[in-house]
Formats: sequence, C-alpha cells, structure tokens
Amino acid sequence: MGGSEMVGVRTGELGALGSDYRRSADAVRDQAERVADHLFGDGAEAGRNYAQQGIAVHQGLERISAWLKNWSDATTATADALGAAVVTYAETDSQRAAETNKI
Repeated sequence: MGGSEMVGVRTGELGALGSDYRRSADAVRDQAERVADHLFGDGAEAGRNYAQQGIAVHQGLERISAWLKNWSDATTATADALGAAVVTYAETDSQRAAETNKI
C-alpha cells in the first residue's frame, strides 16, 4: 500500500470548500434575480404578429430563473452540510483527544 499514512480530514480545506460553494451559490442566485428582473414582456414586446413567440420567451426566462434559484438553493445546502461536517469533525477530534489524555 503506497501513499500517505495519514488518516483524517483536513477541516481547513473542507471549510474552504464550503466557502467556495457558498460564493458560487450567491453568484448563481444573483443571476437568477437578474433574469427574473429582466423578463421579456408578456408577448406584446415581441410585436403584434409575434405575441405567441414573446409569451414563449417570457415563460422560458421564468423557467431559467427558477432553475437557477433551485441550483443556488442546492449549492447553499451543500455548503451548509460541509460547514456542519467541519464542526462535527472538530468536536469529535476534541472529544477523542480529551479521552486519550485520560487513558
């Protein structure tokens, strides 16, 4: 068996990953809001003869905004889970270290 003999989790790196996820989630959420704030009109903006196409574009942009929001929410949940894991690892490590000193 080659490689490192280390067994453990680098909580600093895990925490940094969680921070990266949170920044990504914020960026995606900002884009979802930008799309939602700039929807193509309800059909009239496309021109008198293109109302149906305008409605389709409007509905498509609404869906894109919703998908981006869902993506952001899922990424935020992942960041939260990574943050919770860092706390759990740190607490477990402290508990085990305290128990080891008692032996």
